[in-house]
Amino acid sequence: METAKSPAEPMLETDLPDDTEIPEMPVESRINPPDVLIYTGSTWWIGPGNATFEAEITKNRLEFAGFQAEIVKTVSSVRNWMLQTTADGVVNVLILYGVIPSTIYAAGNIQSDGSVAENWIETLDGDTILNHADYFGWNSEGDSNRIFRTPQEMLVTPGEEWHSVNVGRNLYRALQNLMDNPTILLFDDGDGFVPDDERFLMSVTHDGKTLTPSLGNFEAPRPVRVNQLRGEWFAEKIFASYTDENRGTLADPIIVRDGNRGRLAFVFQTPQEDDPKGEVAAEIIINYLLSE
Repeated sequence: METAKSPAEPMLETDLPDDTEIPEMPVESRINPPDVLIYTGSTWWIGPGNATFEAEITKNRLEFAGFQAEIVKTVSSVRNWMLQTTADGVVNVLILYGVIPSTIYAAGNIQSDGSVAENWIETLDGDTILNHADYFGWNSEGDSNRIFRTPQEMLVTPGEEWHSVNVGRNLYRALQNLMDNPTILLFDDGDGFVPDDERFLMSVTHDGKTLTPSLGNFEAPRPVRVNQLRGEWFAEKIFASYTDENRGTLADPIIVRDGNRGRLAFVFQTPQEDDPKGEVAAEIIINYLLSE
């Protein structure tokens, strides 16, 4: 008698060649695109299974609150949805897990200005890219596995903390390009490079307690240096900070905004931590970004 077979594991975009995509229902073909799009096709500093788990939490909470949300795995879906929602007069939110798709920001920073992502956040819609886990924009899908350099290797040959051929093709420049700020760094306190194991205790602010009840104090290795913001970018809402003040110098989660244009949100940029990413992201979106 033939035994029942368990369902095959779903294929992830990261398991396929760069030019192969998983068929899925195109969200961009809808008359009314979802308010929030969550990309889980490729991740860094969080496993794909954990990312999907957190994404489902966010999606379910958003839908319970009356908002439309979709989870997608293909970079083409992200691009098409973003093009469809650019300058459409409403706030939309894209959620990433440490990877910015090359379809909206070309890998290796080969289009430093005028990318799909930059055009999207430079409209007056207030659109927001919300990033979890790894450094905002550091990675593209298809980047190689990271190889950690031991302390002994660092002593012999100082340099990058990670090494591999195609790892972090964007590095810190993607965030700098998206913000038109050549000096912002999420691991530099102004005095030089901060080691990867350097962490800062984020204490929940008054806004954090009010808007994100699931947020608690935690240690963050990649907080935003508020004093590094330039141009019209400003700290619109700080949910937790190093100083426990609404205008602390180090912050995560935080929303920064480009004048009256789009936003970037940094939420739990932490490595493989059991943070309530799904809950807090949903609370930020429901109670603030889409509350009007």
